[in-house]
Amino acid sequence: MNNILGSSINIPCTLFETITLFDDFSADDMQYGDMEEQDFLSLGLSDISAKVDPYRLIKYHFPGPNSTYGAFSVPTSGTKISQSECIDILFAEMKDLAKMFSFFGQYKTLIQDLIDHFRYGNGNSFHSQELNLSFHERINKYDYNSPIRVIKECIENDISSTPTIGYRPLLLQKIKIELLSSRLNKFNDFKDNFNGLGISIHDISAQKISLLNFQKYPMGWSATIHFIAQDHFGLDVTDIKNKTYSKYRFFRIWFFLQRA
Repeated sequence: MNNILGSSINIPCTLFETITLFDDFSADDMQYGDMEEQDFLSLGLSDISAKVDPYRLIKYHFPGPNSTYGAFSVPTSGTKISQSECIDILFAEMKDLAKMFSFFGQYKTLIQDLIDHFRYGNGNSFHSQELNLSFHERINKYDYNSPIRVIKECIENDISSTPTIGYRPLLLQKIKIELLSSRLNKFNDFKDNFNGLGISIHDISAQKISLLNFQKYPMGWSATIHFIAQDHFGLDVTDIKNKTYSKYRFFRIWFFLQRA
């Protein structure tokens, strides 16, 4: 049977693309090394770490109170250290604090890999088979209003309503319109708060969905849909002003290491 439907539309074609761009290095959460001490203090970040004062380069003799969450109460006694020693301590503390958000499941070590890349990756993109697998699993969750479900239902409804018609120029437009009201795949389920995915990715900055192939058969159809996504492993000023983030030392250390 001739694939009339497949030949009647331009393939590959983009079904959906976010307004936010891929590789947008101008985004605030992609900025680094752009702040001085006064900038941090103006954001209320006087208490960064429970172990060191990164402004005075002092290692505390004893951890500060509320060392995990942080009550913005800074101990004063300590030993003078070098900047490199301070950075080592901050990264070790950040990795240790990350465990409260990542303590079960197959992706629990992902945040550790990301922190290492954050430190040693020289600003290069991070790629991971674990990330690809987790996104593949999320894409194929057949949730209500998920993109994959919307695409499948659009195709099936169009074919079942007019099964004898081969040329369907309006199908792609229908899919594009319906995808605008779909729920994009993100890592924001409740369990993602503790399995390493929420702390590593959470929201997704840019996404693109493309139709690569379509075949219609006498008894069915098949399609190849390509999903690509990108997030920024960084914090912007809006993030650190949010009490949900700023109350945790983990995020205060992250923001300091990124922007200092």
